[in-house]
Amino acid sequence: MTEPTPGPYGAPGQTTEQQPAPPQRPVEPTGARLHPLTPFVKGWGYFVVAAIAMVNNESLRSNLTLAGFGLIAVLVGGILLGALSWWFTKWQLTDDAIRVDSGFLFRRTRIIRFDRIQAIDVAQPFVARLFGMAELRMDVAGGGKSDGKLSYFRYEEAGELRTILLVRAKGEQAVEHAAQQPEPAPILVVPTSRLLGATLLSSTVIASAGGLIWLIVATTVMEFHIGLFAGLPLLLGVVQPIWKQVVGNHGFALSETDHGLRTKRGLFDVQRQTVPPGRVQGLLITEPIIWRLIGWARVELDIAGVAGNPAEGEDDREGAQLLPVGDRGEVALVLARILQGLDLSRIEMHRAPERAKRLRPIGWRYLSYGYDGQVLVTTRGWVSRRTSIVLHHKTQSVRLEQGPLQRRLGLANVHVDTPLGPTDAIALHRDQFEAAQLLEAQAVRAREARRTVSSPAAVHTQPNPPSPDGSSSSAASPAEDSSAT
Repeated sequence: MTEPTPGPYGAPGQTTEQQPAPPQRPVEPTGARLHPLTPFVKGWGYFVVAAIAMVNNESLRSNLTLAGFGLIAVLVGGILLGALSWWFTKWQLTDDAIRVDSGFLFRRTRIIRFDRIQAIDVAQPFVARLFGMAELRMDVAGGGKSDGKLSYFRYEEAGELRTILLVRAKGEQAVEHAAQQPEPAPILVVPTSRLLGATLLSSTVIASAGGLIWLIVATTVMEFHIGLFAGLPLLLGVVQPIWKQVVGNHGFALSETDHGLRTKRGLFDVQRQTVPPGRVQGLLITEPIIWRLIGWARVELDIAGVAGNPAEGEDDREGAQLLPVGDRGEVALVLARILQGLDLSRIEMHRAPERAKRLRPIGWRYLSYGYDGQVLVTTRGWVSRRTSIVLHHKTQSVRLEQGPLQRRLGLANVHVDTPLGPTDAIALHRDQFEAAQLLEAQAVRAREARRTVSSPAAVHTQPNPPSPDGSSSSAASPAEDSSAT
């Protein structure tokens, strides 16, 4: 339909068809910026490195004026670059994800869906703690550790955001105004003295310390010209575990919240990590030979997204630490809390046949496996005992492997594949007919468990890579499965 259009003086002119209004371009959300002191907290280390490099430079030491101008230039340049990075970094919460935009030369946008967040850690590096700031570390299924980092916030703001993300990950909405829960009372605390004793009694520290002592004696007393510089790797073998275990796990406390188990640890860098229920893929209990005599063990968890990314120089077998060192009673306590009703003492273990000692003369008697209605358990190792626990409904695949020597002895290995992490469940050197039965039985248990166990939304993870040769497999992850995470 047309209507007359007035001429330049108000007289009716030619008739034109009414044009629709042009579509409006959606407004790009702006988001919020991080803490204003973020550039300083992130960049102070570069300034220290530059200062040390200038101090070690003889020409700069002789010209203090030039060295001073150089330090000022490094400081100003670092502040400018950090300020640009901070200005162009923004984050915001959407209906189903958290979005992070960063970069001033090359723009980068990260969209982290709530249903792919496995666990959330509020960490306080030493310098950030001095200013009351914290870093949010989200373990995202299918991503590296750096993909889920967001720093820095005020500590209270980081705690509130963690609560919101945890509740959103469980499917609840409208929690922005929920009050932050008080710090729960710990159910378990690991003394620092035990951390130090366990580290000093580890095989790595004992071997490194023994080698270092021999090197010092050989160089100073026996006058062997080996050189103390050769002892640097041995020294690192002593210092690095002590720093990682004693300093990194100082004040370790385990508590229980509405969102799952929460750990708190660290002397300089205080870290808090929450493990949501239903996100555990498997567990690993490690008992070095000296620890076993005392009754100590370490417990680690497989959680999708926690394993490191090899492309970023991270260890793809690293998992979440549930208990750095504890006695048998504490190990049983944390296992029962993370997996309701789990009691390893009630699981019947099946030892490898005696002919397996031709392949493992000493450690064959420690090869065993067992299962109940919830998990499959495998043990192996003489110097360091490894007990792997895999939930049936988290099993991704089951495969059988048989090498040439095993074929002559009628033995085979059964691997239960899980996402990348510390757990590596292998029933070693089983009778080949028993191994074939275990292969089929575990695949059936996995399928039945997925039908009966409710689990979180699906995420895509990468299982432990199978061996290309000499293996056969039985699928334990049908396409319709939504819980193999």
